[in-house]
Amino acid sequence: MQKISIYLNPRASESGQDIGQLTEIVSQFLFRSELNFKKPSNLDELDQSLENDIKENVDAVVSVGGDGTANTIIQKLAGTDIGLLVVPCGTANDLAHELGNNKNISQVLQSIRNQTTKKIDLIKVNGRYMATNGGFGLGGRVAQKINNLRASFPSFKKVMHLSGSKIYSLFVAQELMSLNFERYQVRITSEQKSGIFDAAALFINNQSTVGGNFQLAPETKNSDGHFSVVLATHKTRMSLINCIVKILLGDYPENDPDLISFETDKILVENLGGENCVFFGDGEVLSHDQKWEIEVAKESLKVYTGPQNFGQSVPLPVNFGLT
Repeated sequence: MQKISIYLNPRASESGQDIGQLTEIVSQFLFRSELNFKKPSNLDELDQSLENDIKENVDAVVSVGGDGTANTIIQKLAGTDIGLLVVPCGTANDLAHELGNNKNISQVLQSIRNQTTKKIDLIKVNGRYMATNGGFGLGGRVAQKINNLRASFPSFKKVMHLSGSKIYSLFVAQELMSLNFERYQVRITSEQKSGIFDAAALFINNQSTVGGNFQLAPETKNSDGHFSVVLATHKTRMSLINCIVKILLGDYPENDPDLISFETDKILVENLGGENCVFFGDGEVLSHDQKWEIEVAKESLKVYTGPQNFGQSVPLPVNFGLT
């Protein structure tokens, strides 16, 4: 009998009724398995619970939430043979979408029944893992502002639920129109490219899209042993806006000389300006530093993947707005 731990965020809804509905649906679809529903109240409790899962060698861990919830869990599961299933209940749900896990819960859970798994690469940033995309500069400031609002104003989660992944585009637009067009002196050191660059943003990508549908690195995959580095070195606000608009419209600016991109498996990134910067990953703040050692962790996470073609199935009760 499969042993499965399901992690539910206790802040998923105001009443808890929707969590109850989800619990019932999961129990019905996985009735042949030994299920353990968990609602850790803090990070320490979550870490301890995951360590117990590893000691007990559970067959699978289910993350009910968004990219941030999954990011917290992969810090423990990386390097183990425990499979992670991501049930998408966040805002962008970048990892779930990349894995083919849509919002029909029966289709998502079917991957555990069918043992549809694969190993994906993770990216290690100063000792912390991320699964999707990250970086600093423009993206880091957006991630920090959204996370601060979410923490300070519980009602902001409802705004995120209503707007979905478009919330990121709105905050990017706000940053671009702000009075300060912030830039960074960035030194990068890698086998593929090294030098000092004047940049508005640096992105590290383990998959092609970020923020729902922003295709920043079209050729990037999470299973090829590499990640892509994208530097936005645009010298004016308007040139950067034009670049971002083209990407949003699906017209990737391949001939833009100010958009520098390459692939590598290891890189050292330094902010030469002297101040600490927020480095985000999977929509969360990973570190607040001036220097980042970044490398790929090949095939370090076992994940459950969704089917290629989705049929009729039971939808999730709500979008919980988790992260």
